[in-house]
Amino acid sequence: MEVDDLYRRLDAHYSVEDWWPAESPWEIMVGAILVQQTNWESVAGVLEALRSRGLLDVDAIDELPQEELEAILRPTGFFRQKAKNIKAMASYLRAHHRSDPMHLLCQDTEAARRELLSLPGIGNETADVILLFAGGKPCFIAAAYVSRVLGRTGMLDSGDYQEVKGLMESCLEPDPAKYARFYALLVQHARTTCRSRPKCDACVLSSECAFSSGRGTAGSRPLRRTSARR
Repeated sequence: MEVDDLYRRLDAHYSVEDWWPAESPWEIMVGAILVQQTNWESVAGVLEALRSRGLLDVDAIDELPQEELEAILRPTGFFRQKAKNIKAMASYLRAHHRSDPMHLLCQDTEAARRELLSLPGIGNETADVILLFAGGKPCFIAAAYVSRVLGRTGMLDSGDYQEVKGLMESCLEPDPAKYARFYALLVQHARTTCRSRPKCDACVLSSECAFSSGRGTAGSRPLRRTSARR
């Protein structure tokens, strides 16, 4: 199966409108940290609690005592570390980017990525979430859900973040809107059908899937890369 065919099949099957609803880039940045190791439902409730208190603001978060922020973030789990990391991000933006997330994100993509990765609690996946959804940069998010689908379909057997990211970006035009939609489609498919115990009988990819057809396993070797179209 080619990457474009994977996209077409998933796009015809799932609706992923308003995948990451947010009112500001800062809200996306906060949400990207909060969603680590938890579900979106818990994050959505916490974001609404922050919004209702007027705290979805860089300066407001920076000035809020950490203990108060921890109490609000508790439903997302790992709330002490998340509060610390979010406050560090707010403090950095206030000190270096005039409290404006877009001042950071409007830089060259690699420069912005390096800055994000220098902040506590931000790794490759979180950085790419922020760059894509908040900054509109063509950075594909190579989450574990993405690796699972690619591995089972026989497209790429790899848990290496940069290798998976490289494959997807080499096979797609650098279109942030398509990247965001494709990512959402892959995550939706992995959550609902291509689960740890996959529902192959209900899978829209089953006719071309190495795992479903018995031609491979969850660890199938890669078939081939599509030539880059940039």
